[in-house]
Amino acid sequence: MDRVVEIKRQHGVAAIKFMSGDVLKVPSALYLERKLHVNQPLDPEEYRLFMVQRAYPHALEAAMKYLALRERSEQEIRSRLRRSQYDEATIQKVIETLNLHELVSDGRFAEQWVHSRSRKYGKNRIAQELRMKGVAGQEAQAALDTIPEEEEYQRCVEQAKRLCRKFQNDPKKIAQSLTRKGYNWSMARRAAEEAVTPAASSREW
Repeated sequence: MDRVVEIKRQHGVAAIKFMSGDVLKVPSALYLERKLHVNQPLDPEEYRLFMVQRAYPHALEAAMKYLALRERSEQEIRSRLRRSQYDEATIQKVIETLNLHELVSDGRFAEQWVHSRSRKYGKNRIAQELRMKGVAGQEAQAALDTIPEEEEYQRCVEQAKRLCRKFQNDPKKIAQSLTRKGYNWSMARRAAEEAVTPAASSREW
């Protein structure tokens, strides 16, 4: 048996410190089911097991609220629930439920992400962002393939024109900036040359 000496709640997590020095972190939604108070005698392991047994409905609700804002990748949902201190078994059960009811789809997420980000960035950067969110391989490539090359090029030219003033019509600097936005070098160079004045486009690369 141990004793509670401190309780802190922030960012959806309750941190419970015991006299032994151990700290137990649990989701705030779960903590509200069984509140504690300072100086309360408690078996930390028994309390942790109670939290695990009651975690699933709260974790599922948290995931549904997260999905209500926009499509999410499976990795995003897992990361969100981990930050809230849900255990891995509960998280896996939530993911399986969402997949069963087709509420989460990396393919749908990738399509939405590509549609939104392609207005400002090239495919290389978007592909990198998708990998960071746990989407790669065929699902990522299928979503990227929905952007016609000509459409990507026209957006690249639009970006290049906006950069002309910043880089004083220097096509090399403009192209370098475009590559940082995720456009490949060949496309960035052509777009820069099209965007700048004829005199500037004759500068050496």
